[in-house]
Amino acid sequence: MQEALDSWNMLPVPIPARSRLHSIEPIGVGTPFVESLTGYMIRLAASHAVRVSDLIEHELRTGVPYYHVPAGISNAINGVREGAQNWVSAVERFTLRDNLRFLTLLPFESVLDTASLMRPERAWCPHCYESSAAQGQEVYEQLIWCLQCVEICPLHRVSLETSCPACHRELRPICAVSRSGFCSRCRQWLGTARGSTPEVLATEYQVWVAQEFGRLLAIAPDVKSVGKENIRKVLVYYVDSFSDGNRIATAEMAGCRRSSFLNWCTGATIGRIGPMLRACYNLKIPLTSLVTGAISGLEATVAVKTVIEARHQRGIAPNRPADQIRAALLLALKEQPAPSIREVAQRLGYSTPTRLYIADSDLCKGIVRNFNKSGRNHWWRRRGAKLLDDSIILKTLEESLSLAMPIPLHRSALSLGYQTEDPLRARFPDLCRAIKAKRAEVWAVRRNTLPVELEAALNEEPPPTLEQVAHRLGYSSDSSICDREPHLCAKLAARRREFAEQSRKKLSRGSSGVSSGTRESEGPHRRNRSKLWG
Repeated sequence: MQEALDSWNMLPVPIPARSRLHSIEPIGVGTPFVESLTGYMIRLAASHAVRVSDLIEHELRTGVPYYHVPAGISNAINGVREGAQNWVSAVERFTLRDNLRFLTLLPFESVLDTASLMRPERAWCPHCYESSAAQGQEVYEQLIWCLQCVEICPLHRVSLETSCPACHRELRPICAVSRSGFCSRCRQWLGTARGSTPEVLATEYQVWVAQEFGRLLAIAPDVKSVGKENIRKVLVYYVDSFSDGNRIATAEMAGCRRSSFLNWCTGATIGRIGPMLRACYNLKIPLTSLVTGAISGLEATVAVKTVIEARHQRGIAPNRPADQIRAALLLALKEQPAPSIREVAQRLGYSTPTRLYIADSDLCKGIVRNFNKSGRNHWWRRRGAKLLDDSIILKTLEESLSLAMPIPLHRSALSLGYQTEDPLRARFPDLCRAIKAKRAEVWAVRRNTLPVELEAALNEEPPPTLEQVAHRLGYSSDSSICDREPHLCAKLAARRREFAEQSRKKLSRGSSGVSSGTRESEGPHRRNRSKLWG
């Protein structure tokens, strides 16, 4: 019996395309520690056992529209410019890989401004080098090290190094003989063990920037929509939640210029990376949310609560519509016990009731009337309170008027228990006008005599200080007299400095002929110093 044999498949087997260069796998794609494109080129040259300059000269140079020597290649090819796209296309064409754009910032080119984005020099974390080598892992250059705003390693939280510890020179991002983990000038190993060198503690802002950029690089392969519209969407959401639509107040809390913040909110411009990061840090906005436009409910709620607490501490007024203010006033008008108009304003986030009166002055006046009737406004309006006798008020005002410089009316009112000077004016208007007139007369005399006093002070021996002249004339500080008579004050200050210099010279000459070993010689020296300095 003849056995049945399987028939051979004679169809040609498809042979995959062969890459001209080794199609090595990029390291860390989809993680905060993704490899940079310059680091990939260094490893690609090492896999072929050639120098980086040979790889670029004989292979990669044909794939870019203009020639580059290795020393002329900067970290810009890891960024968002056209040069980065050209180099990514060239390396992908020779390696037949399709994910090398994730080794750059090209996925975020529409939302990242190129100004001050990439470092001009090479930077690294020595602990990352050392730990990779100790664990038998491949040493490589991380993309996050190329960012100028990232100053620390997000893993070890130590400052990034920019100069070789052996030759103390800065290194280029890539050069003819670059090797990962080694100095391209003196060929020394750049890694160090943790604790072998003193470490500088990183600030909270530095840690936040490193971590946020790490999260941003991790989502690069999965991010779908990236654009200025996402920035506008997130900022508008935070403005509405933070200050009820008040963009100026939000810009103040973000610590950036108002015009810049308004341009970001409208999508007119892309913010520079430095001010944008500072604004996100102050407003607690995740960098990933700003780029993707995604606002997670719990995270956004916590962030908004944090900035709202800061807003209350700084007294930033919200931008509430008139209808919303009017509804709150209607509720306060029916409330018992009756609140004051200032209490209602503070509930709405305002420090003064001005915005309330603008919204509806009639309702505000009704709240004031209810509060006055309740007796909660001032102690003399409460039931059973004893009103001050007019003789007490009269005596206080007369004593103030008898002084060379009368006490201000508002201070006299506070000493009597009143919040304002209106009750004093209502009972003794003539006396109050006399106090104000006398104070104005005294101030006029002081201003008129100021030049004379300063001229006299210039001829005094020793010359007085500006503070002393100010106190003689009744001013609390010398800034008031300097504003009115800047030239004379400058002369007096110069005269005082000249006198001090002469005094120091006399003391130095006197001390040269006096023995420092006896107390008898020290006594006259100290007395001379006290006479000279007054």
